[in-house]
Amino acid sequence: MPSKEELKAAIHAAFESVVADGASYTKVYASEMKQKNYIVFRTTTVSNFAVGFKPGRTELVIVPLDENMGVISAGAPLTVTDANRASVKRRDLQGRTVIKTTDGQTFKLSVLPSVPKLMAAAYQLPVDQKAEYEAFVAVRDTITAS
Repeated sequence: MPSKEELKAAIHAAFESVVADGASYTKVYASEMKQKNYIVFRTTTVSNFAVGFKPGRTELVIVPLDENMGVISAGAPLTVTDANRASVKRRDLQGRTVIKTTDGQTFKLSVLPSVPKLMAAAYQLPVDQKAEYEAFVAVRDTITAS
C-alpha cells in the first residue's frame, strides 16, 4: 500500500485532473459509509471523495474517487454553490458533515484530520490532513452560519 503522503498526492492529482483551476483549491479527503441492514446480514458501502474549497468562499467542489491498488481515479465533479445548496449541517449523530443539494443529492461526509493505517479498512484511504481539516472546518462553519 502506498504511503500516506503518496495517497494524499494522488488524491490531489485526481481532483486537479477533473476540476478547472483545481490546483488553486484546498483539498480534503472525505469518506461516506452507507449501511444497509438485512434480516440475515448487513452490508457496508464506503465511498471516497475529494472536497475542494477556497478559504473565505462558500463554494464546495465534491469529486468522487475510486481507488484500485493505490491508483486513484476521479469521477465527475459536483460544484455546490449558494444557488444549488439546500442545507449543510455541521454534524449528524455519527459526527459527519451533511451536505444536501436542491436536486436531492445528499452527502454524509466524514472528514478526519488524520486517518491511521489501522482504520484503512473502514476509511479506505489513510491520509494526514491536519491543516486542510482545519481550513475545511472554517469553511463549513461559514456555510452553516449563512
